[in-house]
Amino acid sequence: MRAFRIVIAGHGTLPSALLSATELICGPLADIVVAELAPGDSPDTYAERLRAAIGQDGRRVLVLCDLLGGTPFNVASAIARRSSRIVCISGMNLGVAVEAALSQGDLTEELVERLLAVGRDGIVETERHRARRAS
Repeated sequence: MRAFRIVIAGHGTLPSALLSATELICGPLADIVVAELAPGDSPDTYAERLRAAIGQDGRRVLVLCDLLGGTPFNVASAIARRSSRIVCISGMNLGVAVEAALSQGDLTEELVERLLAVGRDGIVETERHRARRAS
């Protein structure tokens, strides 16, 4: 069983869509929540929503953010700097979300490294597309 909570943070409805796609693959996931940045949100109002999603129960929390340098990432990073129980990763994709959801045990440095590798390794260009572009 996974010992940590996951928060999917991002712009618009992307976090809900990513959670929906993750649940399509993994089944229902009660301990994954979303924190969506709405068009009228300020960084302060978004921070309140993100803190509520992170919770206060003392569990470790993995925050998966959509875009490096965007408001969700900047706010999550600021919160994570103040709490060692929170880990923030930017550049989430479906592969990372599924890998995190299916992870067992604690939120360790090894798991974080594995999630980063899954994200990097999941971005490829196929040979066929590369050959077509070269011609």
